[in-house]
Amino acid sequence: MTATDPRLAEAFKQAMRRVAATVNVISICVDGQPMGITATAVSVVSMNPPSLLVCVNQAAAVHPRIENVVHFGVNVLHRDQAEVATMFADRRLEAQRFLSGWENDCVRPPRLRDAQATILCRRIDHHRFGTHSIFIGLVEEVTSRDEIDPLVYLDGRYGGCGD
Repeated sequence: MTATDPRLAEAFKQAMRRVAATVNVISICVDGQPMGITATAVSVVSMNPPSLLVCVNQAAAVHPRIENVVHFGVNVLHRDQAEVATMFADRRLEAQRFLSGWENDCVRPPRLRDAQATILCRRIDHHRFGTHSIFIGLVEEVTSRDEIDPLVYLDGRYGGCGD
């Protein structure tokens, strides 16, 4: 990989601030320990078979753990869950992350009870690219909240679709 022109990198960063993204918490369980990270780089790979990709920064503490799990969860956050997103984005708040609102038996990845949607994926592949890894999962289970009002991230701030 070649070094990126700093001007191009900054222009790309500014362009991406203009792309709204749904906010998710990726959850896993390793040796009885629940772990998670806030992520906006989540996308459908295919509807047949149902599958997702999740991109995680290789510098993230949870990254080496996701490389070796069988399952990961994608908890799509509801508009009223910005506090959850902040908690999973800040390593200093790690001890508080799973204290309330989660179903967590550590047999499967933790599931946020009031999430917009929760998607259980079986990790089948991953690829390293640049600063991130792309994890691909086959969908095994889905639950959805009736009300549709996802938390979105745009221009460095959390909000809703109508903001």
